[in-house]
Amino acid sequence: ALLALSCLLQIGTATAEGITVHDARDRDVVIDDPSRIVSIGGAITEILYALGFEDRIAGVDATSLYPPAALREKPDVGYMRQLSPEGVLGLHPSLVLAVQGSGPKETMDVLEAAKVPLVLVPETFSEAGLVEKIRLVGHAMGAEPRAACLATAVENDLAQLRTLRAKVTKPVRVMFVMSMLNGRALAAGRKTAADEIIQLAGGVNAIDGYDGYKPVNDEAIVAAKPDVVLSIDRGKDSLTSEA
Repeated sequence: ALLALSCLLQIGTATAEGITVHDARDRDVVIDDPSRIVSIGGAITEILYALGFEDRIAGVDATSLYPPAALREKPDVGYMRQLSPEGVLGLHPSLVLAVQGSGPKETMDVLEAAKVPLVLVPETFSEAGLVEKIRLVGHAMGAEPRAACLATAVENDLAQLRTLRAKVTKPVRVMFVMSMLNGRALAAGRKTAADEIIQLAGGVNAIDGYDGYKPVNDEAIVAAKPDVVLSIDRGKDSLTSEA
């Protein structure tokens, strides 16, 4: 945190006028005015705040849970996979930063056709992918020195985490359940954010037979032999331990 703060103190005003960003669609996007940003994806919002650009955020999506001030102080355009073009464009953004996988496709097509630059940030669930997000957002904002400083701080944290992880002698088998779907657990397999978080924490994903999220039956859960079931706090929509 101190290193990140020092990044903000030592870097002057950043500008992204005329900057070209190569995004997740394998396209070059030219950014002339980054003064009003709609941030779609909790990671993007967190990075913008960490880089000191909260005053430029015109709106965020429902996954922008951290810092808490984001959803408290900024207009909410809805869940990242259920966006409406009117909700985004109605905030009159000069730039839309959206994580890869945002949707639906029809909305993204409208946003692409609009005059507002749309940058899709790659969604790669790995340590390298996290650092790359920071660097890409920093580049889009014309703040590469800030982003480099923040990336260094995060890389130092990840290095400490690797040291702690090496001390784990018996990894816990964890099953992550997003929700219940027709009485079956919607569980995270490989290549998901939950899978990466479990591994970063020194655990083992008990569900390793598929990629993404799929409903699993009771027999599959027993066969997976999880030591712990992990879920996410989503307010009234949270999964109960009884379920």
